[in-house]
Amino acid sequence: MLIAALLTSLALASGNAADYDLPCFYADKLQGGSLEHVEHCARATQDSVAFRPAVLDRMDFSRDGLSPATANGSWHWVRPDGRAVAVVTYDNGADDFEEGLTRGRWQGGMAYYDTQLKRVLATPYDWADRFSGGLAVVCKGCRTERTPDGEHSFVVGGEWGAIDRQGRLVLPLRNDAASLRGEVEAARAAAATR
Repeated sequence: MLIAALLTSLALASGNAADYDLPCFYADKLQGGSLEHVEHCARATQDSVAFRPAVLDRMDFSRDGLSPATANGSWHWVRPDGRAVAVVTYDNGADDFEEGLTRGRWQGGMAYYDTQLKRVLATPYDWADRFSGGLAVVCKGCRTERTPDGEHSFVVGGEWGAIDRQGRLVLPLRNDAASLRGEVEAARAAAATR
């Protein structure tokens, strides 16, 4: 076990590690997909991060061709070709894909990315939930707060509505998020019966 860890450290320390100044955790295929830490793992790019080739070679890519990793303070989904996108942290990991999309922030608000990590929908909203039944709840002017234990967060304030997969606001913004919940469920149920 100690020899395997030493060999892993040597392999990941070789090459151009100095060019990659960010530490990361990544799912290591040689360790059964467990998260492994590397000090010189990634570097910031203009719009994402780039992972060291030695780390990419070790990542555990699932059947959909994606692997989770953390770098630069965010969870990312990463492809074998190195393409990476920062996504929302959900349940202490990278945001899952729902209806083929995952969520991330972009400079104008929230965006949705497909499994090729292409941005397919950019929204102006401060928060956007996952799509379900073709609708996603969104808010404008809301903020994220942490629970007292700091482990979880929740979104409060602002105006809430719902968008369709094209980003059109199909349920108008309102201050009362609770009243929106029933309308969203009714719209999803109606869509499911069509």
